[in-house]
Amino acid sequence: MPQPPPPEAALCWLWLAHSLGPASPRAGRVMDWCGGDAQRAWDERESPAFREAAGPAAARRARQPGNEPAAFAPVLARCQALGVRVLPFDHPDYPLALTRIPDMPLVLYCTGDPAWLNAPALVGLVGSRRPDSYGRWGAAALGRGLAENGAVIVSGLADGLDSECHRAAVEAGAPTIGVQGVPIDRTYPSANRLLREKIEAHGCVVGEYAPGDDAAGRNGFLQRNRLIAGLARALVVVQAKERSGTMSTVAHAERYGRPVYALPGDATRADSAGTNRLIQAGRARLLLEAGDMLEALGLAAAAPAPARQAPPLSEAERKVLACAGAEPQSVEQLAAACGMQAAALAAVLMRLELAGFVKALPGQRYILL
Repeated sequence: MPQPPPPEAALCWLWLAHSLGPASPRAGRVMDWCGGDAQRAWDERESPAFREAAGPAAARRARQPGNEPAAFAPVLARCQALGVRVLPFDHPDYPLALTRIPDMPLVLYCTGDPAWLNAPALVGLVGSRRPDSYGRWGAAALGRGLAENGAVIVSGLADGLDSECHRAAVEAGAPTIGVQGVPIDRTYPSANRLLREKIEAHGCVVGEYAPGDDAAGRNGFLQRNRLIAGLARALVVVQAKERSGTMSTVAHAERYGRPVYALPGDATRADSAGTNRLIQAGRARLLLEAGDMLEALGLAAAAPAPARQAPPLSEAERKVLACAGAEPQSVEQLAAACGMQAAALAAVLMRLELAGFVKALPGQRYILL
């Protein structure tokens, strides 16, 4: 009897993401085990190796009746109908930064231009949903200053300082990335629909919940915070209380090894207590203006010029970054791994070195930064 054809790869990714669940701490283990191949995970879902990588609960979900790749065809069709891009782990536009975190999302959903997810200078800006005038000023000033000098602002598209940060980038004519904690076909709060349209015109909106997927509930916003921290090369806290969702984003940034900056505030105000304590405890570097962190991002201060925005990575650049690693490799080794001619590879490596993605070592060897 002939074997049925293997399921479509995109459907396997949707099945695997559903089986593991959002923010699974075992996502990285599963990717290491299957080599980034969701079809292999489907084929070997009953194996002891899959159970060990995914954990007992996810392994049980993976084998539940009705939980199979074909069941997710309506999700894929709805995304296509809505113009939502589906970015599984192996997609060229999947953000390289998220492949370095253990609880990576296996599938992202995106509206706008997903190429900005791999821009070289992503900066997370977060803070209070109910800021005072000082907080709004700080978010606007820092957001505009960073955007005008080549940084791509990443924030949560929420009320308060998130909106101020996105709006500052949009007004500077610069790209910005909104990270959602709700299904990709919704905008929360709904008052930000117009702002979202402007963000999509200059950058993109991304999240890990499919259209119509309301399973996350309130946890979706906390899980969203790890994506902001994971995408960003550095995190800036503008204004926050000591106990707030912003502090969960800080904790994720620390867990991922991202530097944290904080704008100091009035010591008598609870709204600035969180940022002041971060600075006092040495968990954040004091930030007074955008120029204080440009050098660390590999950016030089310049007159406002949207044209200075760093272009998205090309397909060849993403391929080389996927092949590079912490161990030094020669040009010949990288050329073989990437399937590129040495001459073409040398030009790509030069661009990546100037952008701060790789470092050249003696003997024409390269490592990933």
